[in-house]
Amino acid sequence: MIAPLLCALGVAAAFLLISRVRTCPPVRAIAYPPLSIVIPARDEERNLPRLLRSIVCSSLCPKQLLVVDDGSTDNTATVARTLGATVLCSAPLPADWKGKSWACYQGAQQATGHLLLFLDADTWFTPDGLECLIANWARRNDPALALSLLPWHEMSSPLEQLSLFFNVLMASAGFAALAPPRLFGQSLLLTRDLYDACGGHASVRGLVLENLSLAGALRRAGARLTCLAGAGTLHMRMFPEGFRQMSSSWTKGFAQGAAHSASLVVVSSIVWFSALSSVVVLLFAPCSVVRAGLFAVYLLLGLQLAWFSRRLGNFHPLTSLLYPVPLVYFCVIFGVSVARRALGRKTRWRGRNV
Repeated sequence: MIAPLLCALGVAAAFLLISRVRTCPPVRAIAYPPLSIVIPARDEERNLPRLLRSIVCSSLCPKQLLVVDDGSTDNTATVARTLGATVLCSAPLPADWKGKSWACYQGAQQATGHLLLFLDADTWFTPDGLECLIANWARRNDPALALSLLPWHEMSSPLEQLSLFFNVLMASAGFAALAPPRLFGQSLLLTRDLYDACGGHASVRGLVLENLSLAGALRRAGARLTCLAGAGTLHMRMFPEGFRQMSSSWTKGFAQGAAHSASLVVVSSIVWFSALSSVVVLLFAPCSVVRAGLFAVYLLLGLQLAWFSRRLGNFHPLTSLLYPVPLVYFCVIFGVSVARRALGRKTRWRGRNV
């Protein structure tokens, strides 16, 4: 009885969390309004070249390509200018703002295009990816549409595979069956009028995960939010600097993300994690009379996780089949994030406390 129950709970909860992952379909060229691209950048000299070249090499010509240098201590500004971007030097960070929102806000104030595209510096477009994104927005002929892509996560190091559960839960912000779509922080495409109507980044100035609350502000302004997966369109490399960067990144805001998630998403996550953990614990319990059934459940949950993860990045199937390892990593990092939030402690990120 235990094995079927765990199987039903785990599989159902996982499908409620991430059930409708749609990619950005190829679309023929279509007319679009003048486009301004805004890229907030702090110490991004390594990441910017790949993104800027993917934009410059596209057949689509944005009206503006703006890089907001957010107090970088490296050659971010020089690299951006060399590759054809207009560099805006950020004003000092106000006390009640977070760095990314402040940089995006300043870029938006200088943008003259009718259409605004905000991009993280660690993303890049595949060939024809930018054209595909803009065409998918334009073909809907809906000025109230806000379109956000979750970039395909490219990983080079085995340690990066530990991000498995973080990536799945990040995807649930846009693809959960039980909640309206939110936004992904790496990309946002919308009209200038819609941006101004919701208050833009000024409305989320003090938040680390500004995308989650910005979705609510946009919806209140009458926006229709659409989230798509970026496979074959927009990719990202999140943690080229290694394990410490990865752990700091997930620690800095994941507890806040959970606090801002829909209650049904949180409940589904708890049920799913409980099923995943219980199967592992019971498999190693002494004298278990249902071990064969539990192993079948373990295998089924691992295969389901592999199916999900391969739609989000180049996760190896063994990462999912050995899911207790990334699950332990997730629990440790999430626990640290919750503790820091409860104690009012900050995480150091790119030279700032966030």
